[in-house]
Amino acid sequence: MKKLFPLLVAILALGACSHSLKSAVKEGALAPAFNDTLLTGDYLWVRGFGAANPNHTSDSQRRIMSREAAIAHAYQRASEVLYGAQVEANVQVVDAVSYDSSIDSSTQGTIQNMELVSTEYLEDGGCSVIMRLNRSYLKKAGIDPEMKK
Repeated sequence: MKKLFPLLVAILALGACSHSLKSAVKEGALAPAFNDTLLTGDYLWVRGFGAANPNHTSDSQRRIMSREAAIAHAYQRASEVLYGAQVEANVQVVDAVSYDSSIDSSTQGTIQNMELVSTEYLEDGGCSVIMRLNRSYLKKAGIDPEMKK
């Protein structure tokens, strides 16, 4: 019985985590494939990435700032899922060659009560975070992400 209990706990923990986003980091680098957003029955899951500033001389500073950038990126992704994104594209063609092409996007909305679930660092100091937002908060705000699809 004593050996069965830890096994049962491990199985329950694995089952509880099975609906979240999977890791985007493999062997210290970005995995070849990963999901950025996932909508489950209870949560909106989002992933954010942040790059380290090579001008920072301290490993701690690079990790802290790449984590903060990844969190901001996750908030941006959540906002895009919930409120949509405005996209503006411009391209100039010179001698039949695309020149000075740009795509700008923006989104605006209020997101509260997001939880940071996991943080993973890449070998180069970059960071990947997974955050989630309980759908009960969305219902209270009158937002239905299912309708956005």
